[in-house]
Amino acid sequence: MPTEEFERLKEALKKPPTEEARKEAAQRFKEYGETKKASGKRQSRPTLVSLGYKKTYPSAIPLDKIPNELVKSPEFYNLMKKVITKEK
Repeated sequence: MPTEEFERLKEALKKPPTEEARKEAAQRFKEYGETKKASGKRQSRPTLVSLGYKKTYPSAIPLDKIPNELVKSPEFYNLMKKVITKEK
């Protein structure tokens, strides 16, 4: 069941990739990550890997660095938008 923080993250990612929208999405992702850490469950250090060709963002990004990449790269923002909101 999605949490309130995850729903806020999805709403933030539905906006066009303006600088303000990317900053808001990064903040929402941080809040979602903090909620997961506060749950008390032991977590590994997962990495998001994209096998795309000629992308403007790194191909492997640790989850704690995703907010930084959301702010820097509109292309990465659009990728996360597709993944999280399940848009085509």
